[in-house]
Amino acid sequence: MKSGIYTVSHGAHIYYEREGKGRPIVLIHGWGCSGRFYKKNVEGLKDRYEVITMDMRGHGRSSKMLDGYSIDRMAKDIHEVIEYLGLKDVLLMGWSMGGPTMLSYWKQFGKDRGHLAGLGLIDMTPFPFSPGEWNSHSLRNYNTEGFNQFAKSIQTDHAAFIKAFSQNIFQGGKIPEGFDWMKDEMMKLPVPIGIALYCDYCYSDYTDVLGTITVPTIVLSSNSGIFPRSIEQGTWIASQVPHGEFVPFEKGGHLLFWIESEKFNKAVSSFFDKI
Repeated sequence: MKSGIYTVSHGAHIYYEREGKGRPIVLIHGWGCSGRFYKKNVEGLKDRYEVITMDMRGHGRSSKMLDGYSIDRMAKDIHEVIEYLGLKDVLLMGWSMGGPTMLSYWKQFGKDRGHLAGLGLIDMTPFPFSPGEWNSHSLRNYNTEGFNQFAKSIQTDHAAFIKAFSQNIFQGGKIPEGFDWMKDEMMKLPVPIGIALYCDYCYSDYTDVLGTITVPTIVLSSNSGIFPRSIEQGTWIASQVPHGEFVPFEKGGHLLFWIESEKFNKAVSSFFDKI
């Protein structure tokens, strides 16, 4: 495994890891998380592909700057790291908030087709505030009061908020044994940064981008406390993408790529091999 830190044009220091050989798969984490969440996928895919993970600005081992916390800026960070590493024919996949980051990436850099083979949207919504019936986010239909409560809760007791948020990730609302590392990793995101980034995430609408995607796209979803109707949501999202493919997960919850890692790795391999 090779790791490094690349300083992007905005000044943030982005931590990345790359492991394996072959066509590159870049895995982008969600809000409050880090590349560490993809450990089981790196292990399962590195024999056939080069797998690259990053810690987005403000998260994990990347720098905590005072500004730049938007979906569009994170997409630019990813693009600059991909260019720095010289990656071509990439399968670029984003989980949760990383999903709209993929859509921003496509909107900004999709014309540069030389480096992008396909996209992956993992348990995500393109617009958390959307009033659309397909949207399963708790802040659906412009629930600004819900966002205010989110901001108040994380400021009042950061640790208690992270515990409750982590519980919602799993089906049944119970954190399995051996996941203490997950809460510790999520505590690395400073509260003001977390609020600023989640605000931009909620108010940014990338729904219209779905129909413009011209590369093959895989959508993977599973119901949980984060997205109670995620399979319905994912089915709709895949139907909006011209070359969309949908894979439902029954047991994995929001962390479907960890809980059902073998199924996830197989689905990703099958998808990437045929494009």
